[in-house]
Amino acid sequence: MKLLRILGVLFLLLAAGCGTAAPEPGGYAVEDVRGKTVRLARPPQKILTDSLHLDETLLTLVPAEKLAGAYYLDREPGISFVAEETRKVELVLRDYTPETVARVKPDLFLASTWSDPGLIQKVEEMGIPVVVCYGPLDLEQIRKNVSLMARAVGNPQGGEKVIAQMEERLQQTEQVLAKIQEPEPVGMLVSLMSRYGGSGSLYDDLCRRAHIRNGLAEAGLKNGQPLTREAILQADPDFFLISLPYGEEKEAYDRFQDQFFKDPSLQAVKGYDRRVALPDRYVYDASPMAVYGIQALANGAYGRQLFELG
Repeated sequence: MKLLRILGVLFLLLAAGCGTAAPEPGGYAVEDVRGKTVRLARPPQKILTDSLHLDETLLTLVPAEKLAGAYYLDREPGISFVAEETRKVELVLRDYTPETVARVKPDLFLASTWSDPGLIQKVEEMGIPVVVCYGPLDLEQIRKNVSLMARAVGNPQGGEKVIAQMEERLQQTEQVLAKIQEPEPVGMLVSLMSRYGGSGSLYDDLCRRAHIRNGLAEAGLKNGQPLTREAILQADPDFFLISLPYGEEKEAYDRFQDQFFKDPSLQAVKGYDRRVALPDRYVYDASPMAVYGIQALANGAYGRQLFELG
């Protein structure tokens, strides 16, 4: 018996020396979009993300009590779908630094391919698990984010349910839009983010699913290329899509749109006088709620209430 105990101790020492300590009961691992395996001892109870779209996705899977902090735009209803859910989260963050994350002490940090790589590296060096999701460029990457995040928080069945709900709404949307006989209208996004919305963007995917021809893509612009007067004239849009200003950005929105539409060369465009205004949450959302954005875009583009948004 004594010999067996000695052998057992030696085995544990050898295992520790190889860096392969046994996982805690209930521990698990996930592979994020970097292809990196992230190990978690248990489902996290104090989760921090660095963006609105990650908080919105996370809150389809866990209650708001598990948020270690809210992103500063979470509570802005003009752009957020989780304004009410995050109202009671005590900590609100705008700037994310290694020092900020260290003070919060989350047991999981969710980042994306849009996040600062330097921040991700520093947080990992602190020993905090970091799972990197997509900065989504289409709905398929949003689905993958849901699945990855669900596994990371220990709720894979919840992820399957969210994805099923997305698919159901997308199918219902397509059934309605497929019955429309009129030609698909050409829409031109007018945004403070003048390089956003061309082919290869999430917005472009949402337009396609809303049976709208994306004027930016029609003019040959790829996501990241700036909107030009020549592109607008080439696309000759049936309508302009503008954002309803919110909070601190209202003044900048109003000034930009006023200057934009004063350009005399645009007055010859077919849809110059038709401007569809939507809250930002329906245009720029990158979470599962983007399915509502598709319906809102279709309502605006076709000029009637095809869908009840609630």
